[in-house]
Amino acid sequence: VGKMDIISSLATLSFDRRRSEFFTNELITILNLVERDVIDHKILFGSWAGAFGFFQFMPSTISKYAIDFNNNNLIELKKNEDAFASAANYLNKIGWKKNQPCFIPINLKEDIPEKFLNSSARNLKNKKKLKFFKKYISNKDINLNENLKVAIITPDFEIVENPNKLNPAYIVFENYEKILNWNRSLRFALAVCTLKNKFRNEI
Repeated sequence: VGKMDIISSLATLSFDRRRSEFFTNELITILNLVERDVIDHKILFGSWAGAFGFFQFMPSTISKYAIDFNNNNLIELKKNEDAFASAANYLNKIGWKKNQPCFIPINLKEDIPEKFLNSSARNLKNKKKLKFFKKYISNKDINLNENLKVAIITPDFEIVENPNKLNPAYIVFENYEKILNWNRSLRFALAVCTLKNKFRNEI
Protein backbone atom coordinates (compact mmCIF):
# COMPACT_ATOMS: atom_id res chain seq x y z
CA VAL A 1 0.00 0.00 0.00
CA GLY A 2 3.01 2.30 0.05
CA LYS A 3 4.75 4.35 2.73
CA MET A 4 5.08 7.75 1.05
CA ASP A 5 3.41 10.85 2.48
CA ILE A 6 0.67 11.35 -0.11
CA ILE A 7 0.27 15.10 0.35
CA SER A 8 4.03 15.61 0.06
CA SER A 9 4.21 13.35 -3.01
CA LEU A 10 1.40 15.18 -4.80
CA ALA A 11 2.88 18.59 -3.94
CA THR A 12 6.22 17.50 -5.41
CA LEU A 13 4.68 16.02 -8.54
CA SER A 14 2.65 19.19 -9.09
CA PHE A 15 5.95 20.87 -10.01
CA ASP A 16 6.70 18.30 -12.71
CA ARG A 17 5.81 20.11 -15.93
CA ARG A 18 4.92 16.88 -17.72
CA ARG A 19 1.76 16.30 -15.64
CA SER A 20 1.55 19.37 -13.45
CA GLU A 21 -2.16 20.04 -14.04
CA PHE A 22 -3.15 16.45 -13.21
CA PHE A 23 -1.20 16.25 -9.95
CA THR A 24 -2.14 19.78 -8.88
CA ASN A 25 -5.82 18.85 -9.21
CA GLU A 26 -5.20 15.65 -7.23
CA LEU A 27 -3.42 17.64 -4.51
CA ILE A 28 -6.26 20.15 -4.21
CA THR A 29 -8.77 17.29 -4.12
CA ILE A 30 -7.05 15.48 -1.23
CA LEU A 31 -6.65 18.73 0.71
CA ASN A 32 -10.38 19.39 0.31
CA LEU A 33 -11.19 15.87 1.55
CA VAL A 34 -9.00 16.41 4.59
CA GLU A 35 -10.50 19.85 5.27
CA ARG A 36 -14.01 18.37 5.13
CA ASP A 37 -12.99 15.59 7.56
CA VAL A 38 -13.75 12.92 4.96
CA ILE A 39 -10.24 11.49 5.41
CA ASP A 40 -7.86 11.63 8.37
CA HIS A 41 -4.62 13.19 7.17
CA LYS A 42 -2.65 11.12 9.72
CA ILE A 43 -3.22 7.92 7.71
CA LEU A 44 -2.42 9.36 4.29
CA PHE A 45 0.56 7.24 3.36
CA GLY A 46 0.61 5.50 -0.01
CA SER A 47 2.39 5.32 -3.34
CA TRP A 48 4.95 7.76 -4.72
CA ALA A 49 2.28 8.96 -7.17
CA GLY A 50 -0.34 9.72 -4.51
CA ALA A 51 -2.46 6.55 -4.69
CA PHE A 52 -3.99 5.39 -1.41
CA GLY A 53 -5.34 2.25 0.18
CA PHE A 54 -5.70 -1.43 -0.68
CA PHE A 55 -6.95 -0.60 -4.19
CA GLN A 56 -4.70 2.39 -4.84
CA PHE A 57 -7.31 5.12 -5.35
CA MET A 58 -6.12 8.53 -6.45
CA PRO A 59 -7.78 11.46 -4.62
CA SER A 60 -10.19 12.18 -7.48
CA THR A 61 -11.25 8.52 -7.43
CA ILE A 62 -11.73 8.69 -3.66
CA SER A 63 -13.89 11.78 -4.08
CA LYS A 64 -16.10 10.17 -6.74
CA TYR A 65 -16.36 6.55 -5.63
CA ALA A 66 -15.11 5.87 -2.08
CA ILE A 67 -17.68 4.80 0.52
CA ASP A 68 -17.75 5.04 4.31
CA PHE A 69 -19.25 1.56 4.51
CA ASN A 70 -18.84 1.10 8.28
CA ASN A 71 -20.47 4.50 8.97
CA ASN A 72 -17.77 5.88 11.24
CA ASN A 73 -17.70 9.20 9.36
CA LEU A 74 -14.29 8.55 7.80
CA ILE A 75 -13.23 6.92 4.56
CA GLU A 76 -10.51 4.45 5.50
CA LEU A 77 -9.27 2.62 2.43
CA LYS A 78 -6.85 0.52 4.46
CA LYS A 79 -9.76 -1.15 6.23
CA ASN A 80 -11.60 -4.00 4.54
CA GLU A 81 -15.12 -2.60 4.99
CA ASP A 82 -14.49 0.72 3.27
CA ALA A 83 -11.89 -0.57 0.79
CA PHE A 84 -13.92 -3.42 -0.70
CA ALA A 85 -17.17 -1.45 -0.74
CA SER A 86 -15.41 1.42 -2.50
CA ALA A 87 -13.86 -0.91 -5.09
CA ALA A 88 -17.26 -2.50 -5.75
CA ASN A 89 -18.88 0.93 -6.08
CA TYR A 90 -16.17 2.01 -8.51
CA LEU A 91 -16.67 -1.03 -10.75
CA ASN A 92 -20.43 -0.58 -10.67
CA LYS A 93 -20.26 3.11 -11.56
CA ILE A 94 -17.85 2.66 -14.48
CA GLY A 95 -20.17 0.14 -16.10
CA TRP A 96 -19.12 -3.36 -15.01
CA LYS A 97 -21.63 -5.84 -16.46
CA LYS A 98 -22.64 -8.45 -13.90
CA ASN A 99 -22.33 -12.10 -14.96
CA GLN A 100 -20.73 -11.11 -18.27
CA PRO A 101 -17.37 -12.56 -19.37
CA CYS A 102 -14.09 -10.79 -18.81
CA PHE A 103 -11.65 -12.92 -20.79
CA ILE A 104 -11.34 -16.41 -22.27
CA PRO A 105 -8.03 -18.23 -22.93
CA ILE A 106 -7.81 -19.19 -26.60
CA ASN A 107 -5.60 -21.14 -28.98
CA LEU A 108 -4.77 -19.05 -32.02
CA LYS A 109 -4.11 -20.40 -35.49
CA GLU A 110 -0.88 -19.45 -37.23
CA ASP A 111 -2.64 -17.52 -39.99
CA ILE A 112 -4.02 -14.75 -37.78
CA PRO A 113 -2.79 -11.33 -39.02
CA GLU A 114 -0.45 -9.73 -36.51
CA LYS A 115 -2.42 -6.48 -36.56
CA PHE A 116 -5.15 -8.18 -34.49
CA LEU A 117 -2.76 -9.02 -31.63
CA ASN A 118 -2.59 -6.53 -28.76
CA SER A 119 0.42 -6.61 -26.44
CA SER A 120 -0.09 -3.12 -24.99
CA ALA A 121 -2.80 -1.90 -22.65
CA ARG A 122 -2.62 1.68 -23.83
CA ASN A 123 -5.30 1.17 -26.44
CA LEU A 124 -6.82 -2.12 -27.53
CA LYS A 125 -6.93 -1.98 -31.33
CA ASN A 126 -8.75 -3.82 -34.09
CA LYS A 127 -11.73 -4.92 -32.04
CA LYS A 128 -14.18 -7.06 -33.98
CA LYS A 129 -17.27 -9.13 -33.38
CA LEU A 130 -16.52 -12.51 -31.87
CA LYS A 131 -17.79 -14.28 -34.98
CA PHE A 132 -15.11 -12.53 -37.06
CA PHE A 133 -12.29 -13.97 -34.93
CA LYS A 134 -13.63 -17.51 -34.75
CA LYS A 135 -11.86 -18.47 -37.98
CA TYR A 136 -8.54 -17.73 -36.29
CA ILE A 137 -9.30 -19.69 -33.09
CA SER A 138 -9.04 -23.44 -32.74
CA ASN A 139 -11.18 -23.60 -29.58
CA LYS A 140 -14.50 -25.31 -30.25
CA ASP A 141 -16.12 -24.65 -26.87
CA ILE A 142 -16.75 -20.89 -27.06
CA ASN A 143 -20.52 -20.61 -26.70
CA LEU A 144 -21.12 -16.89 -26.37
CA ASN A 145 -23.02 -14.22 -28.25
CA GLU A 146 -21.11 -13.96 -31.53
CA ASN A 147 -22.03 -10.29 -31.90
CA LEU A 148 -20.07 -9.27 -28.79
CA LYS A 149 -17.23 -6.92 -29.71
CA VAL A 150 -13.91 -8.31 -28.53
CA ALA A 151 -10.16 -7.92 -28.84
CA ILE A 152 -7.27 -10.37 -28.69
CA ILE A 153 -4.36 -9.91 -26.31
CA THR A 154 -1.02 -11.72 -26.28
CA PRO A 155 1.93 -11.32 -23.88
CA ASP A 156 4.46 -8.58 -24.41
CA PHE A 157 8.12 -9.48 -24.59
CA GLU A 158 9.01 -7.59 -21.40
CA ILE A 159 6.93 -9.74 -19.06
CA VAL A 160 6.91 -13.26 -20.51
CA GLU A 161 10.16 -15.18 -20.83
CA ASN A 162 10.77 -16.48 -24.38
CA PRO A 163 7.20 -15.77 -25.46
CA ASN A 164 5.57 -17.21 -28.51
CA LYS A 165 3.53 -14.34 -29.91
CA LEU A 166 0.49 -16.62 -30.21
CA ASN A 167 0.66 -18.20 -26.77
CA PRO A 168 -0.73 -17.45 -24.28
CA ALA A 169 -3.57 -15.52 -25.89
CA TYR A 170 -6.94 -14.33 -24.71
CA ILE A 171 -10.19 -13.01 -26.09
CA VAL A 172 -11.12 -10.01 -23.92
CA PHE A 173 -14.53 -8.46 -23.47
CA GLU A 174 -15.98 -5.14 -22.31
CA ASN A 175 -15.54 -5.96 -18.61
CA TYR A 176 -11.81 -6.47 -19.21
CA GLU A 177 -11.58 -2.97 -20.65
CA LYS A 178 -13.35 -1.58 -17.60
CA ILE A 179 -10.53 -2.99 -15.48
CA LEU A 180 -8.04 -1.24 -17.77
CA ASN A 181 -9.73 2.04 -16.84
CA TRP A 182 -8.67 1.31 -13.26
CA ASN A 183 -5.09 0.30 -14.06
CA ARG A 184 -3.87 0.29 -17.64
CA SER A 185 -1.96 -2.98 -17.44
CA LEU A 186 -2.80 -6.19 -19.29
CA ARG A 187 -1.38 -8.20 -16.38
CA PHE A 188 -3.45 -6.32 -13.79
CA ALA A 189 -6.65 -6.82 -15.77
CA LEU A 190 -5.97 -10.53 -16.26
CA ALA A 191 -5.32 -10.93 -12.52
CA VAL A 192 -8.53 -9.11 -11.54
CA CYS A 193 -10.57 -11.04 -14.08
CA THR A 194 -9.10 -14.32 -12.85
CA LEU A 195 -10.22 -13.39 -9.34
CA LYS A 196 -13.62 -12.44 -10.74
CA ASN A 197 -14.04 -15.99 -12.06
CA LYS A 198 -13.73 -17.27 -8.48
CA PHE A 199 -16.92 -15.34 -7.71
CA ARG A 200 -18.71 -16.53 -10.80
CA ASN A 201 -22.25 -16.34 -9.36
CA GLU A 202 -21.77 -12.98 -7.68
CA ILE A 203 -20.15 -10.54 -10.08
